[in-house]
Amino acid sequence: MPIGIYSAQTGMVQAQRTFEKAAESIASGINSYVNPADKYVATGLDTTIRSAKKAIENAQTGYNFTAVADSALGNVSESLQRIRELSIQASNGIYSDSQRAVIQQEINQNVEQIKQTLGQSTFNGKPTINAVTPENPNPAPVTDFMVGTDSTSIISYDPNIALDSLNFDVSTPEAAAASLAQADSMLSDIGSKRGEIGAVQSSLEGAINQQMTNIMSTTASLSDIQDTDYISAITDLKKAQFSMELMAKVMKTVMNSERYVLDLLQ
Repeated sequence: MPIGIYSAQTGMVQAQRTFEKAAESIASGINSYVNPADKYVATGLDTTIRSAKKAIENAQTGYNFTAVADSALGNVSESLQRIRELSIQASNGIYSDSQRAVIQQEINQNVEQIKQTLGQSTFNGKPTINAVTPENPNPAPVTDFMVGTDSTSIISYDPNIALDSLNFDVSTPEAAAASLAQADSMLSDIGSKRGEIGAVQSSLEGAINQQMTNIMSTTASLSDIQDTDYISAITDLKKAQFSMELMAKVMKTVMNSERYVLDLLQ
């Protein structure tokens, strides 16, 4: 049965659509032939990837939060080390009261520096470390870091550290000895807290690595669905191009035939 002009035009339109679709897939690298079921799966995979990326950002923010706390405790340790040295010095019986008063002044300066460091140790307005002392008995709230793609993936960080009084007295050799023991106790407490912070940071790093692995595997699955099958796309492109050329010839032949019939009728 001969092909009419309408059939040829319809075939040309279909071939053009196939050609454009294949060309778009090749140019963009995105598979245009994904069926509805695969599109549903791809949407879920894309959601998982986006959520995992946000979880990584949260975990990294949590790591930065704890890094500020660890840095502050490092500075406090330096000040306490100096107080310890001065306490050892003041324990020596050769010093007069006036000389111990000079040592006391430097100790007081270090105490103020400790208070300033602890007071300024904040991240986004929240305290990263809070010294619970007889002078400051109020604890700060625990901070939770959401490090996964669901509400149960949480790593908690307690910013509180219980310390002895920040009042150091070296007015006598006996008081200086007590000040030395006090500094040692606080240094031990700070060392334990820094170890606790290190454990939290390790957990945060583990969460980051887990989500990165999740992203890589999910991205690979998504690519299997969305990425262009170049061999199939090129084959479709060539078939469409051939069909377009064929339909063009058919249309030309049909039009010439119709024109010939009209000439005869005239």
